[in-house]
Formats: sequence, structure tokens, C-alpha cells
Amino acid sequence: MNYAALANELLGVRANLLQVPASQQLSQMMKGEMFVLNYLLTHEAIIHPKELSEKMAVTTARIASLLNHMEEKQLICRYPDPDDSRQIVVVLTQEGKEAIQQIRARVISCVSDMLEELGPEDAEAYIRIQKKIWNHYQKSHSKS
Repeated sequence: MNYAALANELLGVRANLLQVPASQQLSQMMKGEMFVLNYLLTHEAIIHPKELSEKMAVTTARIASLLNHMEEKQLICRYPDPDDSRQIVVVLTQEGKEAIQQIRARVISCVSDMLEELGPEDAEAYIRIQKKIWNHYQKSHSKS
């Protein structure tokens, strides 16, 4: 099998997928404010800015700037960690929670429509392959 040729084909497919509304919305959920809001909503534990930096693969300076902007918009609140006052924790405000819940509802609706177009078998295969890629990544990076 020519994996380089497949990789080249995948690059083209991924570029074309940028035109698909569901892919656009999923992509937006993985960046900036939406990523932070979604991460805070789906992770109940105390979150430090450094953890957000690692999960987003951006610098702590970028996270600080992003959090400043989000705090100005009253989407998040920062306060000293109750277990270590030298650390800062980030939490969603009610406004932030409502905003991300509305966004998630729109994205889920759009992606659901896309998966329905694929049909049950292909939709399940698509999710299975995505999970397989993630599991492989986790295994290969946990050895490091």
C-alpha cells in the first residue's frame, strides 16, 4: 500500500472538507474561546491555565491573552486555587455556560445531520476510525 499517496489524497480531502458546514463548526469548536468554553463545560475538575495551554497546544502567553479577553466578556472567572494560592484556576460564569451550551446545540445539530447523511454504518465507522486515531496517539505518547 502506498501510504504517501493516501496521505496526499487525505490532504486534498481535508482541504475540501473545510467547505462542509459541519466540518467548519467542528473546527471552530477546537479553537480559541470556543475550545476553552467547551473544555471548561466538559471537565468538571479545577482547571489551571497551564492545562488549557497544553490541551490547546499554544503558549501560556496566548492563553493568558485569551483568558483576559474572555474575562472582559464575563465568560470566565479566574481566582486563586483553594489548594495552592500561588496557582490560578479558571471557571465558567453562568454567561459562559449558557453561551457554550447554545453553541454546542447548534454544532451537534449540524454534525448530526452530516452523520445522518452518511447513514448508520458509515457514521459509526467514521466515529470508530476517529477514536482509533486518538487511541493510537494516546498510546504512542504515553510511552514518551
